[in-house]
Amino acid sequence: MREWGINSLEEFSRRVGIPRGTIYYLVRGRQTKAGTWVKPNIDTLVALSKALDVPLHELVYRLEPSAPGYEYRFEHHIPILGYVGGGPAQLEEIGDRTVPVRVKGSASHLVAFKVRGNSMCAGRRPVCDGDIIIVNTQDKGHPGAIVVARLDEDSYVVKKMGPDGTLYSTNPEEPNGPPVIPVDQVAEIVGRVVEVRSRLD
Repeated sequence: MREWGINSLEEFSRRVGIPRGTIYYLVRGRQTKAGTWVKPNIDTLVALSKALDVPLHELVYRLEPSAPGYEYRFEHHIPILGYVGGGPAQLEEIGDRTVPVRVKGSASHLVAFKVRGNSMCAGRRPVCDGDIIIVNTQDKGHPGAIVVARLDEDSYVVKKMGPDGTLYSTNPEEPNGPPVIPVDQVAEIVGRVVEVRSRLD
């Protein structure tokens, strides 16, 4: 109501199409004779969700903060830092783009990259040209993990980590880019790939 500059429940009721009495109880609360707080029914929640353009589950979690999934209710937008080479290494920045994620707590440890090249487009977890990859910067990977690495010349690649830290391509049919990157060419492991998404609309 404050955001809309509305000062009365009557006006808000007319604006959203929900009966005034219902709005009154939503704002003021209502108790039974036994002292139990009365909660709005699902029809009221659906109407309020449509009126305020708020996802219905967000309203449910406000009523039941301990409900399963509550800790994942917030959608974070993490930055897409740039292009990462699924074939040759990439240097180009992508600009001010973000991608939404739903995680428990903070998403400050997550970043995203957009993939160019198909040298990782094979195996159990293919990473293909145009995909968006979500990277956990707190997890530096392990042998067999798919990671994003920064190379000595400050370009970025997405590769599979070998037992000795060497980085490998997984697509034997992709000729572009080095199939193996020695450890001494890797300046930093940015993090492990925790999610792969298809092309961003």
